[in-house]
Amino acid sequence: MAVYTITTQRVEHSYDGGRWHLDFPAKDMSVDLTELRRDGLLLQGWLLSEAHVDLTLVILNGKNISSLPLTQQRPDVIRKVLGEEPTSHPQLLCGFSKRVRLSRAAFSVGVIANGKFTELLKGSVEGKFQVLKGAENWLFLDNDSNKSVDQFTGKRRLSRTARSEWKSYFSSVVQYSSQTSLPVCMLVAPSKEMVFSEYYPHKESPKAPIYDLVRLVPASLDFVFPVKELQSLPQRSFRVCDTHWTLHGARCASQLVASKLSGKQVAHFEVFEKDRYQQKRLSGDLGSKLFPPQRHVEDSLCNFNYRKTVVYDNNIDNFGRIIVMANTEAVLDETLLLFGSSSSYTMFHYICRLYSTVVFVHTAGNIDNSIIEQVKPDCMCLQTNARFVVKSPKFNDSVLVYIAKKRASGQGNKAVGLADSLPFKCKQYIHYFNSL
Repeated sequence: MAVYTITTQRVEHSYDGGRWHLDFPAKDMSVDLTELRRDGLLLQGWLLSEAHVDLTLVILNGKNISSLPLTQQRPDVIRKVLGEEPTSHPQLLCGFSKRVRLSRAAFSVGVIANGKFTELLKGSVEGKFQVLKGAENWLFLDNDSNKSVDQFTGKRRLSRTARSEWKSYFSSVVQYSSQTSLPVCMLVAPSKEMVFSEYYPHKESPKAPIYDLVRLVPASLDFVFPVKELQSLPQRSFRVCDTHWTLHGARCASQLVASKLSGKQVAHFEVFEKDRYQQKRLSGDLGSKLFPPQRHVEDSLCNFNYRKTVVYDNNIDNFGRIIVMANTEAVLDETLLLFGSSSSYTMFHYICRLYSTVVFVHTAGNIDNSIIEQVKPDCMCLQTNARFVVKSPKFNDSVLVYIAKKRASGQGNKAVGLADSLPFKCKQYIHYFNSL
């Protein structure tokens, strides 16, 4: 569930009719969406009126006004703030405590006295990352750790070190593919703003890191960077409230990968024409960062779910996740090893119907040679996202290190998913994955 931060700021020198304090929420306090929806935001504190005037404490949220009645006895305030005996004190009922369900992210707390409203505090409910709002309510990443806005506008370039590391990575991949006769392709999922720049509030620069990278790709490496293909799809290829592509975009990427690796035309993999979709309102990884969450209608696949093909899942979140899918009805009777990232997950619905076995390892293109040796795949795809390219993947990486870190932090202790009956050709390496 989404977690938000409650930010608060006193409005200085705005009220001279008394003293007040907000005990709760504390500044920069975290609260989850479930609590905000179910119970509302707890506002708790006290207000002393020096002139003993008749006033009302209120919270403003959008068009809604809610009173915060002073119904709580606060002997601690009378004693510590006024230095007086609280027993029978006329302002003993100076405390407030009330939960308010918010309809908007921003709110104000203030007093109404003699028909005039005076603001005491500004507050807002904010997500972990700021979300950039584009045209027609399209949402984009803003202050992410990869500085995606600066990348798109060319303010952040591909460093000399990164260029050198990418060249070394490409050289190692090409050499390995040639020596082992293993077909390899690299898929870079474009950033949403590259495909739908008309909704993005910034202008794209030809100096963006992804274009520096494209110029470094050797001609001998099959490289898939499907900006034009995703732009020309008859269906929308990216989700409005999410950083990732839609199911249709994932389908297109899966077909392009299979085409590159097999040497066959994309038309050979047009096998999803009977798929059925239903529309659902979804928030996504960007919409969920807003309060209240923003949603948009997206297509959801009705007739197929990759989960029915999963025979192994170590249930590690993010890096270190290993999933094995087996489908005897797939187009190609081959094993695909996919060192991928978050964009790969939506592809599972299609890629496991193109390859009879898909072994996915969440590394964002980092390669673990020991896993290649165990799986002995027929082909391999390296998948990362455009905003990640400011740092090169590693050719000699260790998934075991990712898993060990997750388990040490308590994040990797979910039960492993293992099918009752394992396909014969998968048994050995699944037992290996389980030993990790």
